[in-house]
Amino acid sequence: MKNLFQRTISGIVYLVIVIGSLFLGKYAFGALFLAVSLLALAEYYNISGYPEFEGITVAGLLTGAATFIIFFLSASGIIDRAYISLVALSPVVLMIAGLYMHNNHALKDLSGMFVGFLYISLPLALTTFLVFPSVTDQYYTHRIFMGLLILVWINDTGAYVTGMLLGKHRLFLRISPKKSWEGLAGGTLFTLIAAFFMTRLMGILDQTDWIVLAVIVCIFGVYGDLAESLIKRNAKVKDSGTIIPGHGGVLDRFDSVLFVVPVAVVYLMLKGI
Repeated sequence: MKNLFQRTISGIVYLVIVIGSLFLGKYAFGALFLAVSLLALAEYYNISGYPEFEGITVAGLLTGAATFIIFFLSASGIIDRAYISLVALSPVVLMIAGLYMHNNHALKDLSGMFVGFLYISLPLALTTFLVFPSVTDQYYTHRIFMGLLILVWINDTGAYVTGMLLGKHRLFLRISPKKSWEGLAGGTLFTLIAAFFMTRLMGILDQTDWIVLAVIVCIFGVYGDLAESLIKRNAKVKDSGTIIPGHGGVLDRFDSVLFVVPVAVVYLMLKGI
């Protein structure tokens, strides 16, 4: 009962912080999601076995911070979008940093930096395109990203509740013994139902776009969850961190988002949104 109370309170605080930052405007969003990017990356390095403040961790965090800031400034129109091309230098920077790491695990360290960048830094930097979309001429709006997060939360909650009540057939036993096909079906159903109300709740996109985003959430959200489960299982840890009592770490809360955001951004950009 104590753990349930703790989990509920910390979950409410988490939602208030995330939703509140989106409502407060672009700088609150930028500050929070820069922090989320760095905390998630730090958790990834920690469970991957890299000591704090070691060369790989510092290089990875600095590159991740620079990537988010460049995307934020470019997407918001503060600097020209052409400056996003600077992010293409990240592999060069990381490889050069690897030359100065005096150890016998260069391949492992370089792989760890690149995976952290591609898995965490880049997807969270892409969130800037959701809050500064072309459809608003790069003016800030919380509506698309908040709607997407709501769909992710509904999908996670629907899958969890349905799986607890009806789950019998394991979805991916080797990686996540608790996930079930029944939970997947329940999460999908709740998410698609919610998508029908998103145009009225959030506006900005038409109903077809919200349904497509819901399908993206249902497919890629579960893969994001499974990918993090694979990392944690390999590292032999239950949670990525302890910063959110009862829920684990930041990476635990955003694992689905890391896979959903890039696909959603590609879809919306191809639509000219």
